[in-house]
Amino acid sequence: MSDSKLPPLVPRSPHGGPSSTAFTRLDFSVNCNPYGPNPLLLEAVREADHAHYPDPTYLDVRQSLADWHGVSAGEIALSVGASDLLHRLTRAFLPSGGTLLSLHAPFGELERAAGLQRACVHVVSEVPERLPGDVRLLYVGQPHNPTGQSLAVQRLTALANVCATAGTLLVLDLAYAPFLSLPVLHHPAAVNLLSPGKAHGLVGARPAYAVAERHVVERLDNLAPSWHLPAGTAALLQMLPQAQDFLVRTLPRVQADAVTLTTALREFGPVEHHGTPYLTLEVGDAGRVARALLMRGIKVRDCASYGLPGHIRVSTQGAAADARLVEGLKEIIHG
Repeated sequence: MSDSKLPPLVPRSPHGGPSSTAFTRLDFSVNCNPYGPNPLLLEAVREADHAHYPDPTYLDVRQSLADWHGVSAGEIALSVGASDLLHRLTRAFLPSGGTLLSLHAPFGELERAAGLQRACVHVVSEVPERLPGDVRLLYVGQPHNPTGQSLAVQRLTALANVCATAGTLLVLDLAYAPFLSLPVLHHPAAVNLLSPGKAHGLVGARPAYAVAERHVVERLDNLAPSWHLPAGTAALLQMLPQAQDFLVRTLPRVQADAVTLTTALREFGPVEHHGTPYLTLEVGDAGRVARALLMRGIKVRDCASYGLPGHIRVSTQGAAADARLVEGLKEIIHG
């Protein structure tokens, strides 16, 4: 088969966090609850039955989440990581030549998934009142990464109505919604993607799921292999509704730490922060600053891939670690 008939090769998207090179110092590039992991969910992962195949339908897991969200089990799709759900969404609903419209820069995995489909990605700062006919997916980070901006429920509902008229799916990325107590949007045109590992400090377990209409879930499930969820991740998701006290205890601390860090970083340039654990700092040459910090054992997220080459994104790691970041920036920016 000639290469022209094969799917395109698309480079992997840049992310914060670990790479193939081990890093064990201070990592501000990961947006995760630094007071985790949630002990109740960690116990669920450890106590799961890893010796046998799970129920291939994961009915108990779906029902637990469905009862929590007030929907049916058929409106819950399970996944290892939201990235997998994004790839499945594009394969199911974004044809070659179709368009993905993103309110601000999309999560890199979604852009990559669209590229693999040979689809178009258009980034906008405002969604038009009427969508062009080739727009099959509208992506909104709620809140957006890296800016932290979010939309009011009334505005989201209006966007969903626009999507319903155009036959478009509204993809709401709620990865960081727990940090701001943002709700799921129950609307026929909405696909809610949830990544609870971030707020619960368990990103390594890769828990994720979608809340959407039954016909959307059926297509997402159709693209998943059998037993696509490991036993530990399934157990975590099933226990999730009973494990919310951890967020009540820790998220106010995360928010307070982020506010303190925001105040301290204004010494170095404009800061954008909207209540999330992460924020952006304008530093001029973000690549240079990120490299200089890395030499000091401090890792931050260069925002060039988001179209913000002058900004770094940092996520609070607690007061002591945050103070180290501030000292490192003083050395680099003030000499």
